[in-house]
Amino acid sequence: MTRKTRHVIVVGGGTAGSVLSARLSEHPESSVTLLEAGPDDDSYGELVLEPARAAEAWTGVGSVAMTAMTTETGVIPMMQGRVLGGTSAVNAMATLRGLPPDYDAWAAAGLDGWGWEDVKDTFIAAERDADFPNSPLHGDKGPLPVRRWRSDELSRAQRAFCEGMVEVGESAVSDINDPSQLPGVGVFPVTIDDEGRRVTTSLAYLTPEVRGRENLSVRTGVEVAALAIADGRVSGVRLVGGEEIEADEVVVSAGALWSPHLLMRSGIGPADHLAEHDIAVHADLPVGATMSDHLGPGIRYRHDGPRGGVAGPAQVVLVGASKGRDVDYHAFPIASAPSQDATEFMMAVFLLRSSGRGSVRLGDSPEAGPVVKAPPLPEDGPERLRHAFDRLAAWEDSEPARALGCAPVEPIDLRAADAVATALERLTMSYAHMTGTCPMGTVLDADCRVRGVEGLRVVDASVMPTIPSGNTYLGCVMVAERVARKMKTS
Repeated sequence: MTRKTRHVIVVGGGTAGSVLSARLSEHPESSVTLLEAGPDDDSYGELVLEPARAAEAWTGVGSVAMTAMTTETGVIPMMQGRVLGGTSAVNAMATLRGLPPDYDAWAAAGLDGWGWEDVKDTFIAAERDADFPNSPLHGDKGPLPVRRWRSDELSRAQRAFCEGMVEVGESAVSDINDPSQLPGVGVFPVTIDDEGRRVTTSLAYLTPEVRGRENLSVRTGVEVAALAIADGRVSGVRLVGGEEIEADEVVVSAGALWSPHLLMRSGIGPADHLAEHDIAVHADLPVGATMSDHLGPGIRYRHDGPRGGVAGPAQVVLVGASKGRDVDYHAFPIASAPSQDATEFMMAVFLLRSSGRGSVRLGDSPEAGPVVKAPPLPEDGPERLRHAFDRLAAWEDSEPARALGCAPVEPIDLRAADAVATALERLTMSYAHMTGTCPMGTVLDADCRVRGVEGLRVVDASVMPTIPSGNTYLGCVMVAERVARKMKTS
């Protein structure tokens, strides 16, 4: 007896959606349609492929979607990729996993299969690490090529930061994905090819061979208006323009801002909020109610002479500990673009662990973009940031910093009693690590299936019940790999 082919639609070809589509299409009894609102990855220009120019892309070129987020002190932009490969095409390429306690907390909250020992092998299998190919912590056969920038490839500011932090007492870390080496200062692992060019998840997973599969269709430049839901089950999607596509299962992978937005537009979300927009409720769930992000100040500096180096803009990081070995903040220089006349860099600081929760809601009309409220800083946040400012102040007095000739663009005395409050009020930014808007445990079950709606899943950063201690890019890859495995065996 011939088994029926199962048709799966993946909405969003970003970091997770590219991985998921490639893995699901490995199953000969599945037919996969990937729908991406942005252009294909053959549109990548030098702003995407040349790591040193990534900061130029952050100013809002076509491959970047900017969404405003309201904070206690004003409005700040949040960045997501709007192109095949998604935010993996415009991020800092920091290929971090977070820390084991992050995932053990997921398991402790009742999400079986998501503890560190469950997910560790998935992280390892996804990478092809050129620096540690024989380490038990790293893989050498995965689709993502990983290495760390060499000292001579770093910008002058990045190199001075690393050397200066060691001078003032921080430990040099060779592998910041090894928790036993933390805290300390080291170089981000990044996904680049042998020529030092960015490798996105679409380039790594949706290779020409994969895209040649008869059971995979990749459509770009198409936007989904709504999910088609009837009698408690999803039956497909309706595109902007009216085209309807039927499916046996739909996976929403539109990112932590647009996935909840699509669910709410389709009648899945807080019933009272949907009623305000006259949207019929298919499932009353706390969609968008528990957003997390890494927030913190970015302090601008200028230094003498050229930028130097070919590394991406944010490639050296201090993983700090304000309370012993409990690593709880990142501090790093974001180097300017090589094309800028004045050589500037931004010293950025954010808290790795934060219990604050923001929200994502619908705007005045369903067609408008999401309305985002920032998560508040935790009560001990200023104290933890105070420690980070003290370390940055020590760095300012180090010999490498003095030799660089750096000076603040907007002078802030990092040692002043009000330095943290002033920086938070004037210089707070989002690090584009939005998570938790459709989390497992409330909106989703442990297999990322939407509660109360059959045939529907969410797979991207929005499923994370708590934010990992670090950049979220590789966490999205891990989630997509694991859910794809579950779907292929179900």
